[in-house]
Amino acid sequence: MSKKDEKDINISKLDKSLEGQGLLEDADDAEYERTLAQQRREAEERERQVLEQAEAERRECERQEEKERERRLAQERIELMKLKSGVIDESESSIKEEHDQIRELHGFEKVQNFFYHNKVWIIFTIFIIAVAAFIFIDAARREKADLTVLMIANNGLETRQEELEEFFEKYTDDLDGNGYVHVEVIMIPLNSHSDDYQQQNVNSTKFLAQLQGGESILVITDSNTDEEFKSIMTPELPKEFPNNKYVDDMGMSWNMEIMAKELNFENMPNDIHLSMRTPVKTLGDSKETMQENYDKAFKVFKRIVDDMTEKAIEAGDKGLTTEPVHYDDSSLESSDSTESSENK
Repeated sequence: MSKKDEKDINISKLDKSLEGQGLLEDADDAEYERTLAQQRREAEERERQVLEQAEAERRECERQEEKERERRLAQERIELMKLKSGVIDESESSIKEEHDQIRELHGFEKVQNFFYHNKVWIIFTIFIIAVAAFIFIDAARREKADLTVLMIANNGLETRQEELEEFFEKYTDDLDGNGYVHVEVIMIPLNSHSDDYQQQNVNSTKFLAQLQGGESILVITDSNTDEEFKSIMTPELPKEFPNNKYVDDMGMSWNMEIMAKELNFENMPNDIHLSMRTPVKTLGDSKETMQENYDKAFKVFKRIVDDMTEKAIEAGDKGLTTEPVHYDDSSLESSDSTESSENK
């Protein structure tokens, strides 16, 4: 018998001996249990990953819904302010009332129904009261201005508040008789195409709050100013200044080199205008009161036009060369696309 045959016989005997002792069966059982345990761990890991992914998707969905809800509420609030200010009418508003079938209500149901159907106006009324209170308190705290100018252009001019106030003060009288002239320029840069909804909502609300009164007549605008806001500016000024190339339907054009020097604004865009609001009845003032304020502001406007026109002619002013940045939907989409690519 060969050594190989002897070795096979010995192995066979060893296997039979182990089987007799149950050792091989125990080894197989242990391996089977390890396999089952590994499979359970893998199944639990897959289940955990699925649950985590589902939870992440749920949170993202809630975040998007909350963001959309905030954007929609902000837009509705601005539209309500525009409706109240007369910037748009109800036919142009996207906010529509829905009328349910009339059912006779009793007791507490009437109260609930009233608040349900009038909650928008109740919220709006509370908001108006809050804005009015803020304006009143702010006016009581700060120094009374002889003239208030609203600056809603969004082109860098918002960083020149001190220069603007000093410029207007040169042409303004001491209307309150306190011995000195003070002009307040309120900075409210507006950009309806901005993706910063929160800041633009604040600025729009602030500007619309100013429109509730008839005190602020002079408004600094540019080519990016919303058409709805442009529509409340008087287009009649060219009739007051015939043959003056610096006065057009939007008011006085500041497309002058000397104006950029006055404001210390080297790269000032060439589309800035000094506009004037059309006198109308507002929430806080009658049309007659606003007309009086308009007449006072027009004196300042005329002084500025006459003086700056004369200086521009004497200096042979060639105008400004800096073109404005136009904010439109395409530029906004491009910006969003660029930001998305960078995030990737």
